[in-house]
Amino acid sequence: MHVLTIVTILALALISQAAHAQGRAMTGSARNGTAAKAYSSEESAAMATANRKKAEGVERARDERLRKATKGICIGC
Repeated sequence: MHVLTIVTILALALISQAAHAQGRAMTGSARNGTAAKAYSSEESAAMATANRKKAEGVERARDERLRKATKGICIGC
């Protein structure tokens, strides 16, 4: 009898949590369900150029740090 009561309580608790989580997921997706903005070719090209310049700057900085680190370690072969 006690086992049946415990199983029933656990089942009800799990079912209510799953229903609550499903309801929260639905409201979150409905709220944030906006479509992505379509960019013109000029805007897209400008964003691509900006991203490329940013990536090149990061690459230059990484290369400079690597050069500085290896310059102090390398004794020349």
